[in-house]
Amino acid sequence: MNNNVEKLIVELRLLVGFLGEKSQGNWWGSNFIGTSSEAFLVPIFSRTTMFARYHGVCEAAMLVHDEHIGVGTNFHLYRMPDSVERGAAKALADSDFQQRLNDVLGSSEVAQTRLVELVTTDTNIVEGPVVLGTYADAGLNQRLHQAASHYLRAFKEGYKCFPYMREAQ
Repeated sequence: MNNNVEKLIVELRLLVGFLGEKSQGNWWGSNFIGTSSEAFLVPIFSRTTMFARYHGVCEAAMLVHDEHIGVGTNFHLYRMPDSVERGAAKALADSDFQQRLNDVLGSSEVAQTRLVELVTTDTNIVEGPVVLGTYADAGLNQRLHQAASHYLRAFKEGYKCFPYMREAQ
């Protein structure tokens, strides 16, 4: 798996996770990335605060995605094959990358601006689950940018959208 794709996954997870949190879009009830999270995470996770924020928001978002999409033969931003999950965990360990992520997670406006930069195509309004196609390592980068388009439109227009990929048969 390409390190750039793994970093894209981490960045999208944090951007979408932040924009979907209770204090932003209210897609899930967590607030791991919001400004108040530092107050309760730093005393416990002083050296691994970003990991705690990441895992917390990913778990909250995964549960909501799973509820709408289902679990089994589908993959979505928060539920990928094990090899991809391991690569994403390695990508998050890069301290320079963590700093860049912290810079864009300061406000919803900055996060949405970064999400706009990750969008490569325009999408129609599709509320609820939306199939992006079949999962393949080779096409994952394109599918992630396509998912970013769906998430961005949903956040901007005030509806919930859950892009996913079907497992190859």
